[in-house]
Amino acid sequence: MLTLFSLQAVSGEEQAERVSTHSFKVNDFVLSNQYKKNMPQSFPKEIISIFALADRKGSDQLEDWITPFYKRYGERVDICGVANMKGLPKMLRPMLRGIFKKSIEYPVMMDWTGATCEAFKYTAGVADIFIVDRNGLVVHRIRGEANEQKLKDCYAVIDRLIKEKDAEAAAEENAQSQGKDPQAPESTSDAPMQES
Repeated sequence: MLTLFSLQAVSGEEQAERVSTHSFKVNDFVLSNQYKKNMPQSFPKEIISIFALADRKGSDQLEDWITPFYKRYGERVDICGVANMKGLPKMLRPMLRGIFKKSIEYPVMMDWTGATCEAFKYTAGVADIFIVDRNGLVVHRIRGEANEQKLKDCYAVIDRLIKEKDAEAAAEENAQSQGKDPQAPESTSDAPMQES
């Protein structure tokens, strides 16, 4: 039964390698997890998100991505698993939810129609990892099996995003403590400010 998850063939080893990042914005969406609980994803978020998409075949590669991310970042990032379930008969949904409940401790969003995975331009047969900033912009994408170099590349992106967020929070806190509006730009000349 589990082989039903793999609906498309992998076209070669190049699919498992690094993907050039063509940034795009993730639209808000809602999927339910294996416990039938809705997991709305909307932007902006307070923290950076890592979306890990996979079909049945690609799911074998997920643990080597998710475990290192969780160990390194814990609750400082939002790790979101999405299972591509497109094409599976509705009558199998209860059984598949049960399999997920028994075999996976963390919540996984179930994409029964495949619409969310298609919006991400998911690559079938491999784990597809998307690092998304707080505003919903995909800033890094990588797929296939995890290895040390791929993880280092991801860590560099995530660390930079966290550092930027911390710097913004510190600037806002500093501005508030000085009684300034952190959103208002400072005028550096005697000329009147212009709105664009």
